[in-house]
Amino acid sequence: MPTDRSDKYESVEIVERNDFGPDLWSIRVSHGQPFDFRPGQYATLGVEVDGKPLERPYSIVSSPEEAELEFFVELIPDGALTPYLYPLQVGDRLLMRKRPKGLFLKTGLAPDRTHLFLATVTGIAPFASILRQLQRLQQRGEVVPPKIVLVQGASFSHEFGYAQEMAQLSGEFPDFEYVPTVSRPWGDSGWEGEIGRAEDVLRKHADRSGIRPGRGMVYLCGHPGMISTGRAVMLRAGLRDEDILEEQYWPEGKAPNSASE
Repeated sequence: MPTDRSDKYESVEIVERNDFGPDLWSIRVSHGQPFDFRPGQYATLGVEVDGKPLERPYSIVSSPEEAELEFFVELIPDGALTPYLYPLQVGDRLLMRKRPKGLFLKTGLAPDRTHLFLATVTGIAPFASILRQLQRLQQRGEVVPPKIVLVQGASFSHEFGYAQEMAQLSGEFPDFEYVPTVSRPWGDSGWEGEIGRAEDVLRKHADRSGIRPGRGMVYLCGHPGMISTGRAVMLRAGLRDEDILEEQYWPEGKAPNSASE
């Protein structure tokens, strides 16, 4: 890595890779310098292309207590960065900015409210981070997790890369429920779960779990179309604007190859 970038970047090594489908995978990277972050924040990853860093932000899946950083990545075939990331295997290296960023989930989860997480595919990343952290805190007897419902939408069930982990957590947290929903069940033989896009089933599960003005919070992460529709649904349900937090993976109206991937 060029020395004139060492004040901004660290070279990190991929130590684990898991493929969930032809265009979805996770990586864990080992970093040599302290990287203190809160659940819900993101790291900026990149590669050097034509002598310049090409980078994008990626929400962190791992909890702050894990030794390595984990990321859930979707291949955008005509994207700027992911075609460079996709071939990388264990032992390859990436550039990573030394400081995390992001204000999503900054204030933590109020213990006296019900929290509904709504994600599309890789948008589960910040929610997985906070759930892993809650798991560790609960195991040490430091917190009693509040009521949480996680609804994750995808086209097909193979895109639920963390479904097994979420199912395990639902057994450990009495007040945690994981609801995966597929939008193309006709192409997903054997699927018997929820059907519909995440935003289409949002109101159903918000009502069922007791999300009410002053009693619930909704967190939206992923596709900007889902976020826009999801926010409108919950505002019509009476929630205040400040009770709905969001993390868009690229600006609404722009293709993902021109923003974060």
